[in-house]
Amino acid sequence: MKKYLKILKHSDIFPDNKIKKPKKFTNRQTVKAIILNKKGEVALVTNPIHKQYLLPGGGVENRNFKKEIIRECLEEINQEVKIVNAVGTTKEFRDRDAKTYTTTCFLGYVIKKTKKDMRTESEIKNGLRVVWVSKKKLQDIFKKQNNKVKSGKVNFYNIAFNIVRDQFFISEWLK
Repeated sequence: MKKYLKILKHSDIFPDNKIKKPKKFTNRQTVKAIILNKKGEVALVTNPIHKQYLLPGGGVENRNFKKEIIRECLEEINQEVKIVNAVGTTKEFRDRDAKTYTTTCFLGYVIKKTKKDMRTESEIKNGLRVVWVSKKKLQDIFKKQNNKVKSGKVNFYNIAFNIVRDQFFISEWLK
């Protein structure tokens, strides 16, 4: 049996928002990364629509997860990266969408910036951008964001899950 860093359920994220549990879930495999630059800063992605900060990553297109997170980093943070190791894996039960998300997070380092903007059309349209932050700032950002989730102030269902999940990866990495 696979050991998960954390298993998150709808009720963990939205304790007051009761949704009928689906009879069947579809699985979505995703990858995330904690990427450090030469200054020791961590890459986060954000956009002006949800105004929250998340680790770079996304859905996988094949079973080579390291290759997939390298591709996601090229797209989202415009950097070639070297992946060092896995931080952990989470499982999420997102009742509203009848999906389970199995997410593996990796630790990596910047090799070099790419010359071409590799963001997808929707990422460009939504204004996705990268921000580099210190470890202290990273912890402050996620503490504030998690408090917003707990108080019901994050209006985007999947973003709320992503904030809580990313916090577990960050905490595991900082141990």
